[in-house]
Amino acid sequence: MLPFYLQMMGLNAVRTDPELPSVDDLWPELVPAGRSVDLLDAKWLLNVGAWRPVVMGAWFSLRFSTAEIGVELRRAMERSLGSLTAPPLATACVLVAGVESLPELEHYVRTDPGDDGSAQFVAAAMEHLGALPPTPVSDGAYRERVQEMLTLGIRLLHDMSARD
Repeated sequence: MLPFYLQMMGLNAVRTDPELPSVDDLWPELVPAGRSVDLLDAKWLLNVGAWRPVVMGAWFSLRFSTAEIGVELRRAMERSLGSLTAPPLATACVLVAGVESLPELEHYVRTDPGDDGSAQFVAAAMEHLGALPPTPVSDGAYRERVQEMLTLGIRLLHDMSARD
């Protein structure tokens, strides 16, 4: 978890920050780490409450089905406290739980107190699922970030699931 969470928190996974390694640089270690996480580990990461494990729990939850981890993933989304965890959790919610996660995504958009853009990202994720968010997406860049995060999530899921 420690070598990954800084690059995987918030929208860092789809941004280029010269201070951080790129996701591609982390990939050779990230994918095997994700493969080693079992269902109980993933649930613990999502439930522990501290933002670092929750970030990685969101990404590693992609390996599991809605029936296996949907409840924990949705609960983590509902409890999200802001921009560090909300984008990875919303991404995982869309990919794993789909429309079942709309109540938690909507709750986040309605209750996020910050102006850091995470509510706009989550609102764009709701739109991606075909829902009308309680707050309209005011900047199309958030729709683009959602697409980028979903593409990254699908790539990570594929690579974590692939047999060597």
